[in-house]
Amino acid sequence: MLKRFKTPPGNRRVQLLILLVFSATVINIVFFFHLMQQNTESMEEIARNEKAAHYTRRILGTIKDAELGQRGYMLTGREKYLMPYNQSIGILPLIQDSLTQLLKKHFSTAEQLNMDTLNGTLASKQNELRRTILLKKQQEPGLMLDLVNTDLGENDMRVIRRITARLLERCYAGMAKENQNIAATLKKREISVVLFSILVISAVVIMRIKILNRDRWNAGMFEAMKVQNVKLISQQQELKNLSVDFSSRNTELEHFTHIISHDLRGPLSNIISLIGILEDDGAGDGSNPAFKMLKNSSAGLFHKLDDLIILLRDKKGGMLLKEPVILSQLLAEVRVNYKMEIERSGTLIDADFEEADEVLFVKIYMQSILQNLISNAIKYRDPEKTNRITLKTFKEGDMLRIMIRDNGQGIDMDKYGRDIFGLFKTFHTSEDSHGVGLYLVKKQVNEMDGDITIQSEVGQGTTFNIVIPA
Repeated sequence: MLKRFKTPPGNRRVQLLILLVFSATVINIVFFFHLMQQNTESMEEIARNEKAAHYTRRILGTIKDAELGQRGYMLTGREKYLMPYNQSIGILPLIQDSLTQLLKKHFSTAEQLNMDTLNGTLASKQNELRRTILLKKQQEPGLMLDLVNTDLGENDMRVIRRITARLLERCYAGMAKENQNIAATLKKREISVVLFSILVISAVVIMRIKILNRDRWNAGMFEAMKVQNVKLISQQQELKNLSVDFSSRNTELEHFTHIISHDLRGPLSNIISLIGILEDDGAGDGSNPAFKMLKNSSAGLFHKLDDLIILLRDKKGGMLLKEPVILSQLLAEVRVNYKMEIERSGTLIDADFEEADEVLFVKIYMQSILQNLISNAIKYRDPEKTNRITLKTFKEGDMLRIMIRDNGQGIDMDKYGRDIFGLFKTFHTSEDSHGVGLYLVKKQVNEMDGDITIQSEVGQGTTFNIVIPA
């Protein structure tokens, strides 16, 4: 065994110091960005208040211009005074709408109610202006003076001035508040920078001292490493000899495990068949915990042996070799392996391999893919329907598509779609769900330069499409 080197003096303290500086840096960065976000939000709020104040001032100025034009026309009867009136009345609705939308989106209910009152008063004021102008045009000075003497227009203007003043006060108060927030944020940032600078400077000084101590320690360790290097050369040769011996033993172990997995599969299939017969004859009590445990354990062990057989098949040059595979023949083998499950579940399997019955694939992979997808379709069948599985091949240019469809329970793709081919991912409450089958299918298809997709809907069944080079 190699002599273990001692930890350098003060090494743990250096690590803690580095961790402290790193943590402080991360915290400072996060805090900085948080403050920047606050400043950004404050600037946006100031911009909204400035825009609202701008619209409010324009509304007040525009209605005053309209009133000025009305009075000029009312006193002189000259058409030129109607020009500012018409311009003001034309743009006023646009400004009102802009301010209304801004208040509804970003301001409180109180400001929105003030705006509703303002819009109503503006409509009343515009109506009073139109009526006086119309009476002037109709040469009705008496009626016009009577309307003016009602003080309706003056009262409307007082309300408009009061509401706009209230809105402007709210906008200016909001801007002042956000400016205070920005000033406070900048102060916090200055304090944070000062504290962080002190921490970094202190860390640099301490690290410098530690580095000097480390240099002295390294000089002593260099001589010790020369001695250890000689021992390493000797031990490398020992490891090489052990590696050769381990490789030989590993080959024997794989061969032994391969034989056992095949020898156990036959008796285990018989046990599962006997359990099924006992259930059909009523001899096996499905509510008996021991019988239920025996059934589930046997089924789980059977699937594990299947996976073991796949992983331990002979390889040439470290790679599984492709060979011509007749899908109809392979499906017949799968039917035999799952004869009891197919008969007990009343499953109907329809196959149409007319377009392509022979594919170039690793046979054990294709057998595993068919077995996993068909056994899943049986396991997660809809008890209210006759279980039906459909297999069909399609030639699509240089690619071949194998479709496997069932009418079972289906999968909630919105909930599980991203994890559908994940290892140990299960999507039903069945006790014998292990979350391995679909993972193996995906892995085997990808190793053969293919791709697999799924379409599924709860209560409507599932469709798998496997696309591989033709």
